[in-house]
Amino acid sequence: MTYTDPSLPPVQRQPERVVEVRRESSPLGWLVAGVVAIVAVIAVAFMLTSRPMDASTDQIAQAQEQGRAAGLIEGAQVGLQTGAQQAQAAAESSARDAAAAADAVRRQTEAQAQNAADAAQNAAANAPPANGATTDGTAPSPNPDRLQ
Repeated sequence: MTYTDPSLPPVQRQPERVVEVRRESSPLGWLVAGVVAIVAVIAVAFMLTSRPMDASTDQIAQAQEQGRAAGLIEGAQVGLQTGAQQAQAAAESSARDAAAAADAVRRQTEAQAQNAADAAQNAAANAPPANGATTDGTAPSPNPDRLQ
């Protein structure tokens, strides 16, 4: 349902207009298409009748030799790059192996040093006093027969 305001004047509708389009044919389009077709036929005929420039066997051999040389150079470059990458990977691997070996030797040396220190402390704690040494922390007298 449409709401219309009674205070406004009614809207007047304009009558519908019918527009008729007339197409007139012109021979100009057909003329342009014919010219393009003739030019295309002439171009194809020219391409078919003209002989391509013959390359001599010397030129062909020279081009083949240049292609071989370029292939050899490219192959050498790829080989150098591959060799450099393999050498770098081997160097990195050797460095990691050397670091791991050094770390293992360091841990083994630390463990041996700790064992030697523990053994020295045990030996010192269990050793009897030597030549009149006292256990009270005083030094022995130079002549044990003579008392001071």
